[in-house]
Amino acid sequence: LLKHTRLLLSMNGTVENRNAGPAPIGISYIPTQSLYYSNGLWGESSGKSPLGELNSGSYDRFNNNTLLLSVGLEQKLPFIEGLTAKAVLGYDPNFLYRKSWTKPYYYYILNTDTAPYSFTRTVNGQEITSLRQQDDKNDRYTGQFYLNYHRAFGKHEVSGLAVFEARDIRNRWIMASRRGFELDLDELNLGPSDRIEFDNGGSSSRTTQTGLVYRFTYAYNQKYLLEASGRYDGHSFFAPGRRWAFFPAFSAGWRISEEGFLKNNITWLNDLKVRGSWGKAGNLTSNAFQYLSVYNLISNAYLFGNSIVQGSVMNREPNPNITWEVSRNSNIGLDATILNGLISVTADIFQQKRSGMLLSPNVTVPVEYGLGLAEENAGIMTNRGVEFEVGSKYQFANGLALQLNANFSYAKNRMDQVYESLDTYNSINRRRTGRPWLTPFGYQALGLFSTADDVNSDGKIDANDGYHIDQFGASLYPGDVKYADLNGPNGEPDGKIDSWDETVSGYAPYPRITYGFTLGATLKGVDFSAFFQGAAQASINIQGYQTIPFRLNNANVSYEYFNNYWRPNRQDAIYPRITQAPAQKNTTNLQYANGFGPYSSSFWMRNTNYLRLKNLVIGYTLPSKLSQKAGISVLRFYLSGDNVFTWSGLDFMDPEINYELREESYPLQKTYTFGMNVSF
Repeated sequence: LLKHTRLLLSMNGTVENRNAGPAPIGISYIPTQSLYYSNGLWGESSGKSPLGELNSGSYDRFNNNTLLLSVGLEQKLPFIEGLTAKAVLGYDPNFLYRKSWTKPYYYYILNTDTAPYSFTRTVNGQEITSLRQQDDKNDRYTGQFYLNYHRAFGKHEVSGLAVFEARDIRNRWIMASRRGFELDLDELNLGPSDRIEFDNGGSSSRTTQTGLVYRFTYAYNQKYLLEASGRYDGHSFFAPGRRWAFFPAFSAGWRISEEGFLKNNITWLNDLKVRGSWGKAGNLTSNAFQYLSVYNLISNAYLFGNSIVQGSVMNREPNPNITWEVSRNSNIGLDATILNGLISVTADIFQQKRSGMLLSPNVTVPVEYGLGLAEENAGIMTNRGVEFEVGSKYQFANGLALQLNANFSYAKNRMDQVYESLDTYNSINRRRTGRPWLTPFGYQALGLFSTADDVNSDGKIDANDGYHIDQFGASLYPGDVKYADLNGPNGEPDGKIDSWDETVSGYAPYPRITYGFTLGATLKGVDFSAFFQGAAQASINIQGYQTIPFRLNNANVSYEYFNNYWRPNRQDAIYPRITQAPAQKNTTNLQYANGFGPYSSSFWMRNTNYLRLKNLVIGYTLPSKLSQKAGISVLRFYLSGDNVFTWSGLDFMDPEINYELREESYPLQKTYTFGMNVSF
């Protein structure tokens, strides 16, 4: 705008229209039932018809519009050299409109007693059409004011930054629905007039955050580097008096390679820097406003006279002392480059100490108390690890250029303080304190009972066969899971499998080790790159539709289970014998779907170690003397593949899959793309 004034403007947006459509569940469809018949009519299985549902005319449409807008003004202040001021205002609105039109669907039941065969048209459930519409609006307002200073004085270089920041996030939604449409027209006002068929809802929320940020840096001759920074933040999540916290940080670096005793004597060392840092950071709680007493309204709760009125209930007590979770982070690192960039190395050792983690007290209160206990800032966790990065690049005389970049990280945490009962704390096997976060506990499986364990050949495994351990009071048969009797109330094995026999049954679901490497090469217009990534020392519980038959009523049996379940001629089977319904003695804790609840079993835990060729690209750039004849400066053709190949012990499940959803999550896709890049 002027000599010392700049106007800053940024605007980005997305417009998304998506139809989720019906979502039929096929896992329960019996394979011997017809999806559709030879005449094109839809079949059914247990009253369900995926094709009928998909062709019903139902839909679930989303219109999602997002705008990211910011406008700012930057002003140099000439009366102080190196000082600038900047103000930025941001407005990020999001509009989500959802319209769901649900119609009844039909299928046909085959009657083979007639000649010719006849088909009976049948509706799934009730013949009711419904419409639901919802509007969501989310607004994020951000205001920032910066003072920035940077100046060099000979060998001295200083900079400073001060920021005031305020955020205001507002959300609101409104919904209306009707059911029982007579007309096949998806408009709310064309629905029934009977208010019993009406429904509506809506709510709003608001959160605010204000912060002061500073940063000061000093460098002498680019050899000695110092930095001090910090934040003073307040958030509406917490009660007055608990909202504000200060989070400082400090770092220092020393470029040893600039010292004369190295620079003048070691020519192969191009750069060597050691650095260290320490700082605090704040994390918000999982749920906002836990300091408030929250009441849930209940419709049609009480009758006063001739009127039915609402009621209210308080589910959990408030905690006015909840505040920020704080992490204290320290790091020591080294950066080095040698042989004119042939090899570069970065290494870090770090520690993070988190305190004030929100945990629910592990205390049983009388039913008469009537309230759930509030979370408290009671958890303490320490996380330690190392990280390495190595890079190398070299070009031969014939033009062949090679490049390698690799990284490796190892991190292990430990819960220093966590709520647990004395029963688990006083047991070495069951103690949660001192273990990594989300460590799975359960019974130690010893494999499957075999027919050889049925000594008297009566089909059962019991004391008559010399087996004297009670497993949940259940009858045992060849093909059932065998568990280790590790402990009892008196600290010794007691001949019974129960909670005293809990022990660590696997790794936590997140990997301790992550790594990756990229290989690249170019020669005479041909380029090649391959990116590999991997992880190790993590576990997943594989209990699910693929490994447990008939997990839900009328659910299928998967190929994975069918090809690997126990039977007399398959003594080395992977999975237990087949039963009409999931047997607790074998699955132990189906009520905890992710397998990380109490009383799981090591039988179902698997390591998710893997190495994946994540991305592969082969390209060719046409010589410029040819492309320029067509007025094109650069013309490149390429073929790329994503998730090309995976090496893993889990051949029926993606090792990177969400550990809670497993096969119910959206599967990882392998994609190949052919394209070209054109520059004029």
